[in-house]
Amino acid sequence: MVGTVDPIGVLTRALDALALRQQVTASNVANAETPGFRAQAVRFEELLESMLTGRFAPLPLVRTDPRHIATMPVSASAVQPQVVELTGTRYRNDGNNVDIEREMGLLAETTLRYSALSEVLARRLAMLRAMASGGQGG
Repeated sequence: MVGTVDPIGVLTRALDALALRQQVTASNVANAETPGFRAQAVRFEELLESMLTGRFAPLPLVRTDPRHIATMPVSASAVQPQVVELTGTRYRNDGNNVDIEREMGLLAETTLRYSALSEVLARRLAMLRAMASGGQGG
C-alpha cells in the first residue's frame, strides 16, 4: 500500500456502502414474488481490500521518464460500492432468484455492521475532538 489511509473517509464510505446494501437487499425482499426479478448484491469489501493491499489498479500507468507526471494513488476512501446482479443462484420456474432466507440474514448482518461502524466512527470523532480541545472535554 502506498501512502496513508484516511480512517474517517474509509469508515464513511463503508457506512455509505452498507446503507446501499440495505436498500438493495430490501428491494430484493420486496420483489421476492415478482416473476423474472433478478436479485442484486452490493460489492464493496473486496474492492476496498484490493485497494488497501495494492491489488487495485483503476488505471495502470507506468512512469517511464522522470519528466512524466507522477501518478497519484487512488484514496481508499474513494472506492465506490458496486451494485451487481446476483449470480450463481437457483432460479425458480418464474425466473426469480431471490432467496428470502439469505436476504433476511443479510439484512440482519448489514444492520449489525452499520451499527458497529457507526460506533467506531463516533468514537474516532470523539477522540479527535478531545485531541483538538487539548483533552479539556468541552
